[in-house]
Amino acid sequence: MKYTNLLRYCLLGILVMAFSFFGYFAPALAAEASQYFPETKHTVSGKFLDYWRNNGGLPTYGYPITDAQMETDPETGKQFLTQWFERHRLELHPENAGTKYEVLAGLLGKDLRREALTVDPDFVKADVLYNNAYSKEVQWYFLETGHNLRFHFLEYWQQNGGLERFGYPISEEHKEVDPETGNVYVMQWFERARFESHPENAGTPYDVLLGLLGKQIKTPKADNVDFVWKIGGNYNGLKNPSEIAVDGQGNVYVADKDNNRIQKYDGSGKFISRWGSQGNEGGQFSAPFGIAVDRQGNIYVADWGNSRIQKFDGSGRFLLKWGSFGSGDGQFRDPYGIAVDGQDYVFVTDSVNHRIQKFDGKGNLLLKWGSQGNEAGQFNDPREVAMDGQGNVYVADMANHRIQKFDNNGKFLLKWGSFNTGDGQFLWPRGIAVDGQGNVYVVDSVRIQKFDGNGRFLLKWDSSGTGIAVDGQGNLFVADTNNNRVQKFDSNGRFLLKWGSGNNGDGQFSNPEGIAVDGQGNLFVVDRGNQRIQKFDQNGKFLTKWGSSGNEIIGIAVDRQGNVFVAGDVIQKFDTNGKFLLKWGSGGSGNGQFSWAYGIAVDGQGNVFVADTGNSRIQKFDGSGRLLSKWDSKGSGDGQFNWPNGIAIDGQGNVFVADANNNRIQKFDTNGKFLSKWDSAGGRVAVDERGNIFVADTGNSRIQKFDGSGRLLSKWGSSGSGDGQFNFTEGVAVDEQGNVYVADSGNNRIQKFRQR
Repeated sequence: MKYTNLLRYCLLGILVMAFSFFGYFAPALAAEASQYFPETKHTVSGKFLDYWRNNGGLPTYGYPITDAQMETDPETGKQFLTQWFERHRLELHPENAGTKYEVLAGLLGKDLRREALTVDPDFVKADVLYNNAYSKEVQWYFLETGHNLRFHFLEYWQQNGGLERFGYPISEEHKEVDPETGNVYVMQWFERARFESHPENAGTPYDVLLGLLGKQIKTPKADNVDFVWKIGGNYNGLKNPSEIAVDGQGNVYVADKDNNRIQKYDGSGKFISRWGSQGNEGGQFSAPFGIAVDRQGNIYVADWGNSRIQKFDGSGRFLLKWGSFGSGDGQFRDPYGIAVDGQDYVFVTDSVNHRIQKFDGKGNLLLKWGSQGNEAGQFNDPREVAMDGQGNVYVADMANHRIQKFDNNGKFLLKWGSFNTGDGQFLWPRGIAVDGQGNVYVVDSVRIQKFDGNGRFLLKWDSSGTGIAVDGQGNLFVADTNNNRVQKFDSNGRFLLKWGSGNNGDGQFSNPEGIAVDGQGNLFVVDRGNQRIQKFDQNGKFLTKWGSSGNEIIGIAVDRQGNVFVAGDVIQKFDTNGKFLLKWGSGGSGNGQFSWAYGIAVDGQGNVFVADTGNSRIQKFDGSGRLLSKWDSKGSGDGQFNWPNGIAIDGQGNVFVADANNNRIQKFDTNGKFLSKWDSAGGRVAVDERGNIFVADTGNSRIQKFDGSGRLLSKWGSSGSGDGQFNFTEGVAVDEQGNVYVADSGNNRIQKFRQR
């Protein structure tokens, strides 16, 4: 790949030199006004050639891939003389004759991502992402489209034509799979282009390249797919926030653990900035857990997965780091909590080592105390630590279900609490904070309790979380981990506000698994973690939802009348709007009973096939739940199963079953007669109108496509969180137009792809 890129850029350099040479002798050659490209066997002439040469040539637009021809502009519906290039489409606009707008680049970015503009979290209007560590000149926000353009992409945009050539940004920066190479790059979409960051070309003019959008539209690969949009997995939101801190100005810092970053807000929840990414370099994180602020506004982060502490200034600029994995002095095993006292000494709960370590602001170890046990001064999985104005240290001794208080040098002073739900008792206390009056706030699994500095119970209120912090006015900020948000209360527990995008809002998900599409292209998703069904139109727009805590739901299917069948502990049937119609089945191994019914499918006659996973069998019912037949035998022989968890039916009534633990797909007729099998380590399956089989290959984070005989046709996807990547592919569905929908469970989102 590197050799190919090198060759490519050498050729580009030669061509650029050639074009410069051509320009030098332009007067002598002007009469020709056309150029033939043997690489693609197309000619560029007249005003298109002038525009191409004067606005970047080959590096910007690529080779021509069509001749000039009349085409309808999809944006306006009008016809223009049009010519396609690898990276662009040029249009001749005679109504603008004599101006610099006589030739315009087509709106390829909007053409390709039109469906994403209103539903994809990276394309909907975003917050202002201003980072105080950099000047405003390198951070622009466009009110016209509601998107940011910053740093190197902004520099490229400004130096290469700006608004005229590229249009406004229509997305934020995000990771996406390049359909041409299969590599993952940081990208940003514009009305007329897509920018790609190529770090492998750092130090050359090609570290930012335009995507091959013209080629992607006009000469697509036959064995590939285009990413269309995703819903869920909000880019700008919080994902499993673990701890929280407040500085002297009332700014709130949140350890956004699963996103491996720190987010900064003002006291009203207005977003200010964010920093960090996954990794082990300075300024990167692996599940940041604890966070604290000193008197100068420096931020200390307990970088849990990297077994270290990192220090930043208030703008997120990396200052220093210390620590490594181990039990020695200054080493850590699961550093969860961190606090800073009035002298800027740093206290860290070293959880698995069952101790507290004290450092100065430069990371020098000063002292340590604690060992495993339940005596005074001992700990069992200490989680959070907090300081009062006198320098006393309060520790949430989680597995001992108590709070311990020490002086600044680790001398034991007192303890309180025991395991239970009574006042002053705790259920796994995780978070602790102290206000200016010395009151102590403790958050456990179900509530917040308030005590005075001597452990005397004052009051309580319901709210769970892992982190808690107090501002100068005594307001409490709680990291509501399970709901992916921050809540704010006054000192008496009165709710004030909340912010953050949880996984339980409309169009958001918690472990989405099953997915199905009806005849109108509506999408039905089993939002398993939220125990509900959500319905979207074919463009990802949220329509309705139904369901609540109760029966386990896993699989989903839709019949030709739009009725929705949901599998779990029982089978439930709803109409297309979620109105309950009937249910059947119960837990067990008898006829019509189920043990983890993961897969469900409906044939053209309305018969319902259920992959009764725990019982290693398939059961067939009519649309009213009457058992028609079953075929079951646990094993690895033909027609036997070991954990069947996906099922699909083609137009001829053939039944395809993902036999998970046997790592294969089996094919049967409608009566259960074994027909064929082939290897595949997948789970859920779907069938398109042509009889092609799509398998959610969960362990390999990809989708595989087979024909009806089991011949592999194509595959796509890799492990990650970028667009077109997956983290635990739990479900797959195909609509009548051949669009493929994937339940990307580990990323809490649905992705849509268009087959080429």
